[in-house]
Amino acid sequence: MPTTSPPTSLRPTPVLSGKGLTAALLLACILPLLGLTLYAIVVDLPYDRQLPVIVEIGKRPVPVPGGGAAIVADVVILKNQADYEIPRLTIDLNGQYFLHRDKPLGAGEELVLPQQIFSTKSNQRWVPGAYPLTSINVTGQLPSKARGVLEIKY
Repeated sequence: MPTTSPPTSLRPTPVLSGKGLTAALLLACILPLLGLTLYAIVVDLPYDRQLPVIVEIGKRPVPVPGGGAAIVADVVILKNQADYEIPRLTIDLNGQYFLHRDKPLGAGEELVLPQQIFSTKSNQRWVPGAYPLTSINVTGQLPSKARGVLEIKY
């Protein structure tokens, strides 16, 4: 009967211990996060350009539709400080009540908007004094076709 002899030399096979496997998995997760963090810090992130508009809140006389009289109402006043017109003007109050203006805001033009005309997407109107006004955001298109933004926090 032939006898089989064990191999004379066995190569060691690489084996990870429990701690080694845990360290390898943590390294595989942490290295990409560190790389993305470094990329976000080093690379210049895109940003919106400043819109050359002054925004004020106040009370002004506003004409009543269908009549010659005017009533004093809470208003948002926009004034274009640039020497060019600003098309695609959008104003929002508290990030929820919007107004989009089709007509461009002319160079040096002052626009007086009653706060009651701002509405949500479900057409609920802003009621001045019912809620605190915490922010006003104005966006418009600059001559370079880039979007200009002005954010005001109260």
